[in-house]
Amino acid sequence: MAYRHSCGCGSVGAGGRWCWSTNTTMAMLGLSLATMGILTTPPLFWSLPTAFLAGTGAAAGIAMINSLGNLAGFLSPYLMGWLKQVTASNASGMYMLAGFMVLGGLLALSVPKRVVNR
Repeated sequence: MAYRHSCGCGSVGAGGRWCWSTNTTMAMLGLSLATMGILTTPPLFWSLPTAFLAGTGAAAGIAMINSLGNLAGFLSPYLMGWLKQVTASNASGMYMLAGFMVLGGLLALSVPKRVVNR
């Protein structure tokens, strides 16, 4: 059931990012909502690999997730800068981040219940 909660929190995070606007109050509200959703996702997410992997498979799965996360942390600032340069707006980068949050939520939902709830 944690994967469904992870998806829901990620959706709240993505929804907060979609609230990006020229109104400062709404932008702060949207970013606060996004931060709440994003920061509640990791504890729920890290329970997924051990829910359906065991032993060395769980260790390898966690290592792969960690490696992909580090790679994303390295490439994201470059992608954000490139999008800002191409579109002359920070909004496109925020939409890209929100899109990846939605993609992560959809991937979490694609895990069958029978695999996680063994």
